[in-house]
Amino acid sequence: MIRRGLALLLALLLCGALAFADAALPDAEQPDAAEAEENAGEPSEEEAPRPAKGYVLVSTSTQTGWLPLPEEGEYSYHLKQTMPDGTEVENVIHLTPDGVYMEDSTCENHDCVEQGEVTLENREERILSNMIICLPNQVWLQLFTPEEVLEMVQEQQSAG
Repeated sequence: MIRRGLALLLALLLCGALAFADAALPDAEQPDAAEAEENAGEPSEEEAPRPAKGYVLVSTSTQTGWLPLPEEGEYSYHLKQTMPDGTEVENVIHLTPDGVYMEDSTCENHDCVEQGEVTLENREERILSNMIICLPNQVWLQLFTPEEVLEMVQEQQSAG
């Protein structure tokens, strides 16, 4: 049951239902709408794609999306937004196979950069647990396991 749920979660992430619309992941081809619809059937156990080791929920005052931890290698996601006063801000989110950290930010204090890396191994020991917060730019990062994401999706589906 969990494996089928994880396969569903991965399928939703791959077709863009849960990811940022403009998130281009390195070395990953984004399926077009026809291909996603054609592959909407549930994969067999042998064909089921492996979920990422973890997923980062990226939230701002105006948008929310998911970024997967890479299986290998690293990548950065540049999150640009316009604040209510018209100021352009940017946060650079760096994802590794083990976790996530704020690589850079246009905020003045850089507290978010100094919060270090959140990993699946250290998140219980950190003061902010699984979170990295940039208050000036209104950006929140939270690291979750695939099982936690699946539980969140199931709760959202049963509520809606």
